[in-house]
Amino acid sequence: MDNKSPECFACEPRARGVRVDLSPQKSVVLPHEHFVYAEFMADDQLDLLKLVFVTHEVVLTGHLLRRIETAIVNRDLSWLCARPEKFRAQDSDRPFITNLTGKPLEQPSPRHSEDSV
Repeated sequence: MDNKSPECFACEPRARGVRVDLSPQKSVVLPHEHFVYAEFMADDQLDLLKLVFVTHEVVLTGHLLRRIETAIVNRDLSWLCARPEKFRAQDSDRPFITNLTGKPLEQPSPRHSEDSV
């Protein structure tokens, strides 16, 4: 029997983007070139990591998410997904994502230049 907890992320030094599995039926791939910033917050129970790209915002909650923040900054992060808390090994030193949400950012409408008469 395999007691290894399921992975919630992957790193690949040559990754050109991050595949974010929003559900088993839906994913989005965000290019590393579109990464804008990350915001990390921790408390006693959970970590929160917000990743902002040009077109999307991805919010992760879980444990030990600082390593995922480092991976995106180094452009090594290649894949993210969430797993139910019951699959988390209590003594694990690996990041574990319990909740993942992603949403498109509202894009400003293009300005139409009007010629003056």
